[in-house]
Amino acid sequence: MFSKFIDHYALSALHKKKSSTTQFAIPVLPTEINREDFYQPDNPSFQTEVTADYQSNTYSFTSFIATEYPNNDFIKGEMFLQNNKGVTPNIILIHGWRMNSYNKLKSIYHDKMSSLGWNLYYFPLAYHMERTPPPSLYSGEFMISANLDRTVHATKQSIVDLRTLIHWIKQTQEGPIVLVGVSLGGWIANLAATLEAEIDGVISVFYANRLSHSIWNTIPGKYIKADFLNNGIGFKELIEHWGITDPSGSLPKIKKENILLISGKHDQYISLEDADHLWQSWGKPARHVYNCGHSGIVLNKKRIAKDTISFIQEQVLKIFNKED
Repeated sequence: MFSKFIDHYALSALHKKKSSTTQFAIPVLPTEINREDFYQPDNPSFQTEVTADYQSNTYSFTSFIATEYPNNDFIKGEMFLQNNKGVTPNIILIHGWRMNSYNKLKSIYHDKMSSLGWNLYYFPLAYHMERTPPPSLYSGEFMISANLDRTVHATKQSIVDLRTLIHWIKQTQEGPIVLVGVSLGGWIANLAATLEAEIDGVISVFYANRLSHSIWNTIPGKYIKADFLNNGIGFKELIEHWGITDPSGSLPKIKKENILLISGKHDQYISLEDADHLWQSWGKPARHVYNCGHSGIVLNKKRIAKDTISFIQEQVLKIFNKED
């Protein structure tokens, strides 16, 4: 009960910022789309110019996907590289919905992973942080909304941008590449795992799975759901239009042994039923279910860090070193 109370309290604060006008737009994208083709840029090799600024600890590049907002199409993330000799793990950390900074991710992982000598890359999702367009009222408003097509395109842009970063790391570093996503970042990490073979491990923490399910059946989506209902869109139509964004609709391209899923038993942001659906669809990879709600991201951050790091050390790195 305490976990649910904390989640509900946090949700009341979350909903103090909501879209002031309808975000709905009549969809034009077809509902039958080839996944592999859709999440590829025009340049299938993902070759682009990535600028690495080692003094400011940042990397930057222009997205292959163009939108009407130039600042959303310019990716600038943080990176912290070690001067290690030999193979060094490369950890890409992906934040959650509506995040304004990487502080929550850093509070869980940064010091602990840095002390191990691992390279860290913080990746900004579409329409978040510095990528938030001027008309948007809050970070992430335009990534997930009642604008069906824009949500799909934002998902595509986030995946293509993430894959661009992955391929750049693959070209410049020797060690394994591991995605660590939290909440919405876990959903993106899971979706990327079904599309990108150049990943060596995925740890997904309190992850979303089917966007349609999350918007229709959980409290965070209630205003977006209301926007849909006001415009005649039901759950069935939502499933059809957002099916292309469903990680459980395809199997991962990496080994099941290199996937760790972490969920909260009392999560009010993300349905445990939907998290179970992904786990079962993927053949039941390694999993932890904590006795907490979504607030466990903060309350259980030491345990999250310990389980994540242990899995990378004991599973991902061992398999990578054997195959190398």
